Amino acid sequence: MEYEITTPVAGFRGEVAGVTFTDERGRTSDPGAVAYFRRHGYGVDEAAGEQPERLERPAKSASKADWAAYAVAQGMVQADAEAMTRDDLAAKYAEGGSGNAGGQ
Repeated sequence: MEYEITTPVAGFRGEVAGVTFTDERGRTSDPGAVAYFRRHGYGVDEAAGEQPERLERPAKSASKADWAAYAVAQGMVQADAEAMTRDDLAAKYAEGGSGNAGGQ
């Protein structure tokens, strides 16, 4: 589930807990970030609108950026996807796989 976060600081632009804010608003599906924002007085609402389109699994030789975008579309936190190598992302989301390698 994606949430829209509103900062308690008028006009804030920047990044907090891995979420980029523009004009006081940002979006995240990271439960840890949502809990942080609730504890610190941010507005937290379910995001309205259409769900983002599911990306097709990239070719194994695709760029790391393509694999990271795919991983995020599958529910991975952006920072986690960026921390992994292209080969690790490709292995995690191998054809027929769900991204839950090792039964995690």
